[in-house]
Amino acid sequence: MSCGGVACLGAVVGLAIERTILRARLPAFRRPADLWILSAGASPERAETLADTLISRGATALLSFGIAGGLDPAVRPGAVVLADEIILPDGTRLGADIAWADRVAAAARDMTPHRAPIAGTARMLTSADQKSELRRRTGAVAADMESHGVARAAAACGVPFLVLRVIADPAGRAIPWSALAGMGEDGTMRAWPVLGRLLRHPWEIAALARLARDSRQAHAALGRVALRCAAALAG
Repeated sequence: MSCGGVACLGAVVGLAIERTILRARLPAFRRPADLWILSAGASPERAETLADTLISRGATALLSFGIAGGLDPAVRPGAVVLADEIILPDGTRLGADIAWADRVAAAARDMTPHRAPIAGTARMLTSADQKSELRRRTGAVAADMESHGVARAAAACGVPFLVLRVIADPAGRAIPWSALAGMGEDGTMRAWPVLGRLLRHPWEIAALARLARDSRQAHAALGRVALRCAAALAG
């Protein structure tokens, strides 16, 4: 990144709250508010399209930022993962920018980030068995639905990319379907669809409460790591 750091960085997140977290820690993103941070809403296709949009607007480096699902049982909620490569659903491996990742890892050393592969998935992993199988096939420690779209766009355009994620749901935990009901295309969470699902499937309440607790922990860690790494993330 050679054009003034932050001015050339574009970020793709999954959830609207992650956009808010990142913008608060990197004030240079605030003007204009959404020019450099876009929410894909847990869609790899939308993530790739948005990454292409950022590049067309002048971004010369891409960041995938947000929470991820754990695949390695040893990696717990709140753990920071700094991907050295992204594994696409077809098995293709795309390497992140090592020098950039080294700078971020040094800035976040007190949070002991995991330098390991992250697997991209086209749909939410809702069971522990699905996570275990993906771990077996890829060796990845985490999975998310946006980073491989960002990586594909970066590779196609020849720009560096970085993936900074924090574990929310651990490897051994299933995700209740009610959690998926409320996610909008722009990454906002809507309460009424979730409540409607819970009325029909009340046994999911306990699992949803655990997921909400883990997600709060993960988003708090995202805020801390973004604050520590602000200069390194900017370039």
